[in-house]
Amino acid sequence: MRISRSAGFVLLTGALVGALSGCGSGGAAGNGAPEGGANGASGVSLRSKVKAPAAFDSAKGWEVKADWVPDRQPFPYAVSATSGKVAYLDKTPRGYVLKVREASSGKLLSASKPWKAPDLTKEQRSGKDGKLTVPRVVLISGGDREYFAIWAHGEKRKDQLHDPKEVISAAFYPADASGEDVAPSGSGDVEMSVTGSLNLNVFPGAGGLLVSTYGNADLVAPDGKLTKGIAKVKLGGQSADLDDAMTVPGPNGLVSNGDREGESAEGGGFGVDGGWHSKQVAPPGVDAVLEEDDVVNGSSKKPNGRVVGAAGSHLIGTWVTHDHKDVSSAVHDLRTGKVEATASCDTAATTYHVTAPRPVGKEETAPALSPNGNYLVKGGNIFDLKAGKGFCTDNGEDAKDIVLTAVGDDGTAYGLAGDASGHTPRIPVSVPATTGVAKPLPGTTEIPYAIAGGAGVFLTYAGQETVHMVVLSSRS
Repeated sequence: MRISRSAGFVLLTGALVGALSGCGSGGAAGNGAPEGGANGASGVSLRSKVKAPAAFDSAKGWEVKADWVPDRQPFPYAVSATSGKVAYLDKTPRGYVLKVREASSGKLLSASKPWKAPDLTKEQRSGKDGKLTVPRVVLISGGDREYFAIWAHGEKRKDQLHDPKEVISAAFYPADASGEDVAPSGSGDVEMSVTGSLNLNVFPGAGGLLVSTYGNADLVAPDGKLTKGIAKVKLGGQSADLDDAMTVPGPNGLVSNGDREGESAEGGGFGVDGGWHSKQVAPPGVDAVLEEDDVVNGSSKKPNGRVVGAAGSHLIGTWVTHDHKDVSSAVHDLRTGKVEATASCDTAATTYHVTAPRPVGKEETAPALSPNGNYLVKGGNIFDLKAGKGFCTDNGEDAKDIVLTAVGDDGTAYGLAGDASGHTPRIPVSVPATTGVAKPLPGTTEIPYAIAGGAGVFLTYAGQETVHMVVLSSRS
């Protein structure tokens, strides 16, 4: 089934599937592009025509396709912008194989041993909308070493005499691994006491994968160590409930939001469990502690700040301004909390819920870093981490929502403007970090969903029934 560009944007949160070369079956073509392979996941030389932005060479690159991914399910992939690598799953008769390729050439760097995902639950087999039925791949970064992790939602049973248990299964592979049949550095299963995916979140971070549901969480570390039953964290010397919707497993402990009063999304503070707290790292223009007057309960105080997302060694926090009327944003160093850049607008919180992706909006699009680490984008915001400033590209009366997906080393970001529901076409845009002013691109332009290693990653149907991942070389 052909999917429109707006619906195809959903595939950003999924997989880049397919090619075989190097140490896999098949060889490398003379231009470095993957040649044909087997199992419905064959790589091909560049054939699809992508109308890319001028910064990318539409005639130079490589592409892959996948026929095994069910309709409306995400493609399992992740990109390491800093190391220039793309990781994705290939489905084989023996299980899923994680393959890691060099973004610039398509050269196969490593292939894992086959990994068996858990069986689908009854709800997943029913085919109801929103149920995740394929594994996911995420980048584990922010620590001393990067990993690619596979995780899947399903069920496992000890044997036929035991009832199945609902689980999140995970396996970790060093991003710098090489060769065939790479074994995981660690793996583990997190059992859940609830049925279905309601209120179930999976958070990636330097500490591994945190699986959170109904106030409790289990952490699977890259070495496979399992920490169970995490319900509380200590923030600023005070005990706080773990934030089900936003807790990052950082290199020095869990980073979570503190308690909130009522249903307000602002304030409450955040910090590292047993480490630094937001009261110590408030950016200019905001108060570290919010003081509010209530005609019934009198005045009250609570820490300012909320974590809304993370990328690499960076956190994004939102802060209530001095006048309590507006919200600003700041990028913080994950290890120290130090403010790295600020922007005078809100930043939408990232969702990590275990569901198949819906038409992508600001919440469903994770933050992205430039390969050189100097720029960060999230939602409609772009941050220059070297200059310490950020811009809100979709602020202002009647401004269309903008979702930025990728940013290059020159500070140029790419995204889509308009309604994310898919009912109307969205406008491709580019945004320079120097001004933050969005510029519309020709309507037929396709935007990169990631930039890594001197290449842009595009997803296109190109007149075919199967989505293709096309990786085009940068012109510079």
